[in-house]
Amino acid sequence: MKPKIRVLAIDGGGIRGVIPARILMHVEEILKEMSRNKQAKISDFFDLVAGTSTGGILTALILSPSPIYEAEDMLELYRHHGKDIFTRNLSTRFLDRLGLFHPLYQHAPIETIFQDYLGNLKMSQLTRPALIPTYNIENGVATFVSGVEISKGFKGDQSVKDVLRATTAAPTYFAPSYATPDAFIDGGMFANNPALCAYVEATKFPSQPKPDEIMILSLGTGSINQKYPYEKAKGWGRLNWIRPALEIYASSSSQTVHHQLQMLYKHKELEGNYLRIEPDLDEFEASKHMDVVTAENIDALCAVGASMCEKYDEKLRAFLFKVVQSNVMSSHERLYEEKEA
Repeated sequence: MKPKIRVLAIDGGGIRGVIPARILMHVEEILKEMSRNKQAKISDFFDLVAGTSTGGILTALILSPSPIYEAEDMLELYRHHGKDIFTRNLSTRFLDRLGLFHPLYQHAPIETIFQDYLGNLKMSQLTRPALIPTYNIENGVATFVSGVEISKGFKGDQSVKDVLRATTAAPTYFAPSYATPDAFIDGGMFANNPALCAYVEATKFPSQPKPDEIMILSLGTGSINQKYPYEKAKGWGRLNWIRPALEIYASSSSQTVHHQLQMLYKHKELEGNYLRIEPDLDEFEASKHMDVVTAENIDALCAVGASMCEKYDEKLRAFLFKVVQSNVMSSHERLYEEKEA
């Protein structure tokens, strides 16, 4: 049998990235335990990591070769810098409180954070291939910055910090990114849940894996089953629909991707090759909004992640056991062997 391709995919969701960050702490603990290696890292066990928006930030930290970040470091980024990331623009602080005519938040603080954590690291320097979606607003093209393609020698090796700036540029929240000749916005506009995109990307590996040779662990940032009564929404115009439309699209697109992957993996022989962990935020006290960065809400989001670790512990352990036991060469070794052939 060909080696399995092990994929980790992480949704977008702003500060709700605390949830998958907390789950990743549990994943890391299990991997260290099962591999009997206290120095084991998440990147040692996954061949491809995909992340949209806040999931892109986690992807970059997971795959950073230097400095090496543990899952706890990722959680601390949100704790220490949440308020820095969501810092109001002067215009929205005093004149345009609702952000009707300006982005709500400054982009300089988040750029500084990316620089501090990742420096001038290039996508090709990540320890494993990555997939980070963003949208080119000048060309009208959905764009995937792909470590798989970069590792094959394609042109366009990008700075990780620039890619993160692009994938986190959520409309109305941040100004578009203009770190390259084109301008980009949040990949969550079309791939908030990047798991299906990652599945397709995994098929590009030189081993040309079949569906039963691709394993996917998909981490959500919390489903938003927001309800909008007809009597309230029937008179809404463009202005009223801005935030609800963004929330509905992000949540429904993630649900659709999960449904599609469930169909792909529904056969008995594929059982256990796909695991989706996504809390229903209606069941918890945490805010559903992506920009509530109070200490209380971050603690609440962390508690949501801890609850998911407990709820999915058995399934997660079964999945990770297969991950650890699978005799998989790294993507770099596959590419090396392909070149040698």
